[in-house]
Amino acid sequence: MGERTRRPSGLAGNRLFAVCRGVVVGCLLAVPRGVEAGGGELMAGAAARVVNPTRPAATVGHRVPRRFTNVYQDIRVQAFALEDASSHRLVWMGCDFCLVPGPVVDRIKQQIREKHAIEPKAICINSSHTHSAPPLSELATAGPEQFDPEYADFVVREAVAVVGDCLARLAPAKVRYVEDTCRLGINRRLGEPGRIRFGPNPEGAVDRRVQIVAAESAGDGRLIGVAVKYACHPVTCVNVGLGSDYPGYMRRLVEDQHPGAVVVFLQGCGANVDSQVGSSGLSSETLERLTVGFGRELATEALKSDQPLVTLAEAFGRELAGGVRRALKKPGTRLGGPIEAEYTVIDLPMQKVPAEKYEEEAKRNTPFAGAWGKTYSGMLARGEKIPETWPYRIQAFRLGGGEAPFTLVALDGEVFCQYGLNLGRMLQPATTVVLGYSNGVVTYLPTAEALVEGGYEPSAYRTFRLPGPYTGEVESMVLQAAADLARPKPDPR
Repeated sequence: MGERTRRPSGLAGNRLFAVCRGVVVGCLLAVPRGVEAGGGELMAGAAARVVNPTRPAATVGHRVPRRFTNVYQDIRVQAFALEDASSHRLVWMGCDFCLVPGPVVDRIKQQIREKHAIEPKAICINSSHTHSAPPLSELATAGPEQFDPEYADFVVREAVAVVGDCLARLAPAKVRYVEDTCRLGINRRLGEPGRIRFGPNPEGAVDRRVQIVAAESAGDGRLIGVAVKYACHPVTCVNVGLGSDYPGYMRRLVEDQHPGAVVVFLQGCGANVDSQVGSSGLSSETLERLTVGFGRELATEALKSDQPLVTLAEAFGRELAGGVRRALKKPGTRLGGPIEAEYTVIDLPMQKVPAEKYEEEAKRNTPFAGAWGKTYSGMLARGEKIPETWPYRIQAFRLGGGEAPFTLVALDGEVFCQYGLNLGRMLQPATTVVLGYSNGVVTYLPTAEALVEGGYEPSAYRTFRLPGPYTGEVESMVLQAAADLARPKPDPR
């Protein structure tokens, strides 16, 4: 299982940051380590640390210029770890940030390797994509004054430390995969080719599966930890404070019901899916008018409260928690060792952008498109070559071996939900969970159809500082590369 090292994908060249105290939340059941974990048995552990800023902080996602001091729901880093009988380990880390840029991911993984002897390919760092958390890179902001490097450094330290907490709690466990559903997400791309806009599209693609990996004590059956994957933007709370949006409320509700357990939220492929408020960043005045079905009911109630958006995020968290609770009551599929981890980087082709386009945007001097134009017009002025491809990270984990193992695939970027659905079909009969927002967020990864249709997501490459939009072949390239990586490898003997 080789690992190919390439230059980091995602937002390039960033400084880091720190400020806050981390508070360890959730301890795991202390089952004696002497209990045998042979064959396909697994050890499991989970832990979380709170990383709320302790001084005013800007948020990422909607270009809100103000700084906030209030925290409506804790911002956390959390980890879920498994170990097999051969001492092979994996770590799935969930982070309550809009994105954890590639260079920050690499820094965290390197420090985990040094302190805890886990290889980077066995560590997945996933961003929940909340739009209510501080930036972890200057390039993720509308201006350098919004970036706090001390806070970023603090988050890196706590992310490394929470893995140590997690490993210290490893105990023999029964681990199972279960799924249920949740009505929270709705496709947000509405219109026709050339006129795509944000709006609730009940007919659009969406992945409503709540997919969980639950670890329960082999001794007394208590819940140790649960990794929860759901594919939907956490963009309910805009311009109201710092927080983790609906995933934070979901975690609190499930953890309250299972004292000592830790819930780790993992964001799926939900780049074209919003919570049912019609469109990200809606004001409370338009919530009721633009929501549909289930979302309309919740919005109507939320508008009666003093903080309608926070109330709505809490209601969405309650809805997702319901799916998790129902799943936990099902027997599911028992998971075991061996643990296998794979990692690769492929180069995705981009369309060529005329030099005049870079120059035009540079003259506008806007925070994102202007900076994009200046970056590449400056490269051309210096005689430098504009990249024609961009590196893209793919990771895969397998549990149980055999012809139909449990498989988790982690994809870079803001990934359209169709990727998760299609990969699941391609990897049958394996049970498959597909994450987006993992190991860096290079830009949106639209489908080939969406690249033709247009709209916000295919044009967001400027915000992420890529030279140009992807070509239509990237969908098939990513799906094939991910499927090849995730499939069991033939025995070399």
